[in-house]
Amino acid sequence: MKGLPTGLPRAIFFGGGFAFAFLAIGLLVGLPQTLQTDRESVVIGAGSAILAALSFWAATRMPKSPSWPIAIAGWIAGFFLLPGIVRVLVGIADLIFR
Repeated sequence: MKGLPTGLPRAIFFGGGFAFAFLAIGLLVGLPQTLQTDRESVVIGAGSAILAALSFWAATRMPKSPSWPIAIAGWIAGFFLLPGIVRVLVGIADLIFR
């Protein structure tokens, strides 16, 4: 990844991992009444938990950031960027397989 500051991809993956983890906690723990009636929230929550684990796993295999501003910017970008990418991909898949 030439051109990116060292550690920025790691920070983006950590930020995205936290976004997916918070979504999974909110759907699986915070809203227990929906578990009996809505299977979609369970599937999205379980998928978010898996994506959070994969994001954290991928982030630990990348080099660390030498600068804390780069790390903070990457965490913020990843928190919004990775779930947005997944939302777009799910929308495309919905259009293709409908």
